[in-house]
Amino acid sequence: MKKILYFFLVDLIMSALCVAQTPGEANNRYLLPNGWWLSPAGHSIALGDLPLNAAVSPDGKYLAVTHGGVSKPVLMLVDLTNEKVVQSIQLRDSWLGIAFQGKKLFVSGGNQNCVYTFDLDHGELHDSSAIKFADPVPKSTAWAAGLDVYKHTLAVVFRGDSTLRYYDLGNKKILTAKLDGMPYYCKYTRDGILLVSIWGSKKVEAFSSKKLLYNFRTGDHPTEICLSPSGMFAYVANSNDNSVTVFNLETRKVTATVSTALYPDSPEGSTTNSVCATSDGRFMLAANADNNSVAIINVSKPNSPTPVGFIPVGWYPTKVMIVPGKKHDEEGTILVLNGKGERSYANPQHQYIGTLLKGTLSFIDFPIGRESSKYTQQVYANTPYRPSVSKEAGFEPGNPVPNKVGVASPIKYIFYFIKENRTYDQVFGDIKQGNGDTSLVMFGETVTPNLHKLVTSFVLLDNLYADAEVSADGHNWSTAAYATDYVEKSWPSNYGGRGAPYDFEGEEKTAAPTSGYIWDDCAKHGVTLRDYGEFVDSDPDNPGLDRPNQKVLAENFDPAYKGWDLEYSDLDRYKAWEKDFDSLVNIGKLPQFNIIRLPNDHTSGTRKGTLTPQAMVAQNDYALGMFVDKISHSSAWSQSAIFVIEDDAQNGADHVDAHRTEALVLGPFVKRNFVDHTLYSTSSILRTMELILGLPPMSQYDVAANPMFDSFTPSPDTSSYTVVQPLIDLNAKNKAGEYGQNLMKKMNFKVADAVPDRLFNEILWKAIKGTEMPAPRYSIISGGN
Repeated sequence: MKKILYFFLVDLIMSALCVAQTPGEANNRYLLPNGWWLSPAGHSIALGDLPLNAAVSPDGKYLAVTHGGVSKPVLMLVDLTNEKVVQSIQLRDSWLGIAFQGKKLFVSGGNQNCVYTFDLDHGELHDSSAIKFADPVPKSTAWAAGLDVYKHTLAVVFRGDSTLRYYDLGNKKILTAKLDGMPYYCKYTRDGILLVSIWGSKKVEAFSSKKLLYNFRTGDHPTEICLSPSGMFAYVANSNDNSVTVFNLETRKVTATVSTALYPDSPEGSTTNSVCATSDGRFMLAANADNNSVAIINVSKPNSPTPVGFIPVGWYPTKVMIVPGKKHDEEGTILVLNGKGERSYANPQHQYIGTLLKGTLSFIDFPIGRESSKYTQQVYANTPYRPSVSKEAGFEPGNPVPNKVGVASPIKYIFYFIKENRTYDQVFGDIKQGNGDTSLVMFGETVTPNLHKLVTSFVLLDNLYADAEVSADGHNWSTAAYATDYVEKSWPSNYGGRGAPYDFEGEEKTAAPTSGYIWDDCAKHGVTLRDYGEFVDSDPDNPGLDRPNQKVLAENFDPAYKGWDLEYSDLDRYKAWEKDFDSLVNIGKLPQFNIIRLPNDHTSGTRKGTLTPQAMVAQNDYALGMFVDKISHSSAWSQSAIFVIEDDAQNGADHVDAHRTEALVLGPFVKRNFVDHTLYSTSSILRTMELILGLPPMSQYDVAANPMFDSFTPSPDTSSYTVVQPLIDLNAKNKAGEYGQNLMKKMNFKVADAVPDRLFNEILWKAIKGTEMPAPRYSIISGGN
C-alpha cells in the first residue's frame, strides 16, 4: 500500500510540474500531445505504419509482422537473434490475421478477401500462393480478419459479413458458418475447437466445423484470445472493458475476470487488446493500448488471477508476445508491437499525420524483483489519470468551472462547435502573442478576421492538441473523449484507399464506446440537449434532410440543419440554427448543451466551379462570427460559454506538433485579452464542459485531461461581440485550369475525409501560396510519410 501511495504522489507531483509543457522529450521520457508520457522499457527497432499482429516461427528465430496503416500494407520478417528487419514484402492489403504452421506462413489479405501464403526457408519468406475466399472490395465486403490453422484446416473470420470460413488445405473446399456479430480473432484449442471473439459484443463463440457448440460471456469488445500452456484455459482481452476473461475449456465456465487497468473500477480507456502467457503458465501479459503499458498478471491460480505490476511500452501497443528464455528458470523476452511508435512529431514539411507515426518492436527482458517495481512506478508516473474526479492544479476558489462534479456553476448554457481538420499554424500562426510559425499560415487574418478577433479579444490557446489523427477518430474523441480499438484499427484501411467503409460516426455499432457519447451522458443525468448536424446521415424518407443515427440525438435535433455536405453553405447552416434558436429562447426551452457541426473549413480544394479554399474558410469564419454575435446579443449570453474545436488537425502543417489545432473558448466568464499556454487537448474541452454541466467523465482521458481553469474568470464581462464582415469575396469560385483540378475530379467529397489527404494538402498549398509545398524530410528523428 505504501508503495502504491508513493507512485501516486510521484505521479501527482510530476503531472503538476508538466502542466505548461509542450510535447517533447524531457528527463528520458517523451510527453505526448494528450498529456500522457512515454518511457518504453527495453530497446526497440523501427517497423512500418501501424503494426497490428505478429507470429513467431516454430524455431523461435523469426517474427513475421503484419501492418494495417494508411501506407500500403507490408509484411515484415524480423531476425530475432540479430534484432533487425531482414525482409519487407508489400501486399495489396492485409489486416490482423497471421499464423505459422511449420514453415508455412498464413497472412490475412484484409479487403482483398484472401489469405496469402509464404514458405520460410533459410531466413527468407517465399511467396507461395493466395487462397481466395471472395472477390476483393467493392465486389465483396467480407473483409478477412483473424485466422488460425489446425492440422489441414485454415479458419478465417470475416468482419464485413460476420462469417467464419474454413479452407481445407488438402481438397481446397470452403465451408462457411454465420456468426452472431462482427468477429475479430479466432483461436483453435488443442482438441480442434475454434474460439471466435465477437468484437462488438460481450461473448466468444465456440465452433466445431460449422456447428456452434457453445458461447461464453466476456467483457465488452473481446479481441485477442490465447491459451494457457496446459491448454486448459483461454484468456480473452476485452478492449472496451479494461479486463481479461479467464475461461476454463474443460468445465466451459468463466472462472475469473481480471482488471488490467491502473486503478480498480477505472472507466473505459485502457483498451486491453492483446494477451499472451509465459511458457511455464505462471504469468499472463496483457497489452493496454491507450495506457501505453503491459499488465503482468499472476495466473498460477487461474481461479484467482492477481495483477502484480506493469511495464511501460511505446504508444498504442497492439500486440504482446513472449519468446521463452534459453534457461529453464528464465521467463523469456517480451516482444511488443507499438502501433504508433514512441513519440509524436511536428510536421513543418507537411508530412501527413496519417503516415507520420511509424510503429516499433520492443524487446524487453521479463522483469523481476526491483526491476518490476521500477517499471510499475514508471507506468504510474507516465499516467495523468487517477481515480479522483477532482482537479486542484490551476483551480482557484470562485472559478466558474467547478473542480468537482456536482458543484454549481454560474454557466448554464454551452454551445459546442466542431469544425474540420485545421492546424494551429495554418490559422493562428500570424498572431504574435502565440507560439506560431508565420511561414505555415494559409488562412490568416485576411481570411479569418473573426477567428483572429475572437482569440485576441478572449483567450488564445496555443498549446492545445487534437486527441485524434483524422476525422474518423476525431469525431469520436470530440464527442466521447475516446476512440475504440475498432476505430483506431479500421480507419487506416479507409484512408489508405483500400475499400474499407467510413462508418465511424455512429453507423457501425462496433465503433461505439461502451460509455457512449456526451449526449448519452447528458440524457442519463437530466441535462437538456440539442444536436445540429453531428452524427447525422441523409434521411432516405425525406430527401434534403438529415437525421441522426443515435437514438438520443434523434429525439433532440434540428431537422433543418445539415450535417456533412461541402456544397451546402455554413451561412445557410447559421440561418437554420438562428431560426431554431430564436424559437427555443422565445418559449424558454433553450437546451443546456448544444452541439453544432460547422464543417466547411475543410474546403473542396480547387474543384472546378466550387468555392475557392479561401472563400470556404472565410465563409466558415463569418458563420462562426455570426453565431457568436447572435448568442452574445441574446438573453442567454450572461450564462453561456462557447467552445470551438477542430475534430483533428490532419489537413496542414504545424511546427510544434502535427496534432496541434485551432480551438476557442468564449463567454462572459472567459478571460479577455489573455494567452493560455497550458497543455490542453480535445478531452480538456470535454472535461471542462462536463464540470460546468455537472456530468461525470466518460473515459480515463477526460478525467486525466487538464480542465481549462486558467481560461476562465469569476468576474464576468457581459459585453457582446459584433461580427466582423468578410475581408475577401465569399463567392469566389475556382476557375478552370486551377492547380490540381484534374486530380480533384477523381476525389470524393461526399464523405468526410474520403480524399487522399497528402495530395489534397499539396494542392491547397500550391493554390494558396503559389509555390510548391516543401518536400517532407525523412529521418529516424523526425519520422516521415
